[in-house]
Amino acid sequence: MAESLAQASAPATAAQPDLSVVIVTYNAAALIGNCLDSLATACSGLHTEVFVVDNGSADGTAELLRQHHPWVQLQATGQNLGFSAGNNRALPLCRGRAVMLLNPDTVVQPGAVSSLLAHLQAHPDAGAVGPMLRLGDGSIQAECARRLPAPGNLLPWLLLLDKLAHKVQSRSRRRLTAQAAPQPASEPPPPRWYDGFNLLAWPRQQACAVQSICGACLLMRQEVLQQVGLLDESSPMYLDDIDYCRRILNAGWAIHYQPAAVITHLWQQSSHPHRAGDHYALGCHAVWLYLRKHHGVAAGRAFAAMAALAALLRLPPAALMAAWPGAKQPDRRRRLRMTQGLARWAWRWPKRPPLFGFASESDVARPQVVPW
Repeated sequence: MAESLAQASAPATAAQPDLSVVIVTYNAAALIGNCLDSLATACSGLHTEVFVVDNGSADGTAELLRQHHPWVQLQATGQNLGFSAGNNRALPLCRGRAVMLLNPDTVVQPGAVSSLLAHLQAHPDAGAVGPMLRLGDGSIQAECARRLPAPGNLLPWLLLLDKLAHKVQSRSRRRLTAQAAPQPASEPPPPRWYDGFNLLAWPRQQACAVQSICGACLLMRQEVLQQVGLLDESSPMYLDDIDYCRRILNAGWAIHYQPAAVITHLWQQSSHPHRAGDHYALGCHAVWLYLRKHHGVAAGRAFAAMAALAALLRLPPAALMAAWPGAKQPDRRRRLRMTQGLARWAWRWPKRPPLFGFASESDVARPQVVPW
């Protein structure tokens, strides 16, 4: 399969590829091999080109790719550009009829790529489609299909009320074992005041139109790429998928979710656990930038105020739970770090994301500090 995909990935072919795949890596040597092997199997029979942009990895990722996966078109940037800017290095080179953004910490299950391509072909109104993302423990990652963030659905998310309500409801359903199991919803349920963003109660078992899909695996038409353009580089991570989905919708395309395509997402295995708070803060900063861009400065200010309130309410119980001994103490400590990251970002003025060593943080191109 590697040889056939190598031929299909050759940069100078007359025929237009069926699919272009872009993968951005940073110190992912332990993960990228399984990702590419699974992708090669899933793309069997397709004319495919694969671009891997390595953002200055120090773990031998580039050397591993040159030695064991020479069929990929490797771009070694020599510096950590971030996810958005890394993708933008390869997206202008993509010639495929469809273009896929794929994380290196994924495993493409058999039939996933063909299911996504078939879905786009069967739904001409859909500009992009995303798969079901399953985490390492088999659970469905809610971010694979959800609503876009908005000023009205973020406070319960910041306060973790959606997770609390989902946990209570799940326990109630398990108690009612005598009742018939509910039928899977064919479309996202109407948003509830406590679950209007992630839609945790939605089982995600049937294909439908959604507002947002996850950038861990996003398949779009070449026409969408040409019309919508490149990813927003305002935030090096986390802003790319929600902003791009909003721009696809604004351009008149629909976004679909197809659970028949399954991708395993080894989420958080490529990030250091002790930086969980910084990752959480960077995610909040990305949401803040998104709101300012698409909803206005007032929406960004409202979100910053909600984040400050949420941090104030979450810190005491998070600290108490982290100090409580038990088997779940490491997870509780991680939650405390996330809450501390939220507090550091929410109570800082003017707003600045935590530093990760991205190229945009250098003295030459220091990120702009934006008043709240």
